[in-house]
Amino acid sequence: MKGITRVQCACLLLLLLSAAVLAQTFEEFKKEHILPEGSKTCNDMMKKINKENTCKAINTFLKEKVASIKALCEDKKNDTISHTCDIIDCKRTSEEPCKYKNLDLKDKKVTIKCENGLPVHLEKAKHQGF
Repeated sequence: MKGITRVQCACLLLLLLSAAVLAQTFEEFKKEHILPEGSKTCNDMMKKINKENTCKAINTFLKEKVASIKALCEDKKNDTISHTCDIIDCKRTSEEPCKYKNLDLKDKKVTIKCENGLPVHLEKAKHQGF
């Protein structure tokens, strides 16, 4: 009986750790998906989110203020919401060095995952025109 309990505990621990690793925080969402003030090009913006020795293939930035995006999830626990806004899609054109092209899009619908009243994930946009 003790062997089964240990295996069950180990499986539960592994499951919980996996969920924690996959979860995204509001700070990560903000860094990866809200257009930083003063940023002009995808090449500049992507330098801040690419990890060492990697070039993310594509990324979407919302052209809105942090407070506006945060307010969308204010009364939501674990909901997915739709929002229409201007965005910038960045698509990788080369890996060494990492280079990107910009696509400015107006009034595009995006889907945002809210957790505990904060935006934490931007669903892959279906509108990307690359």
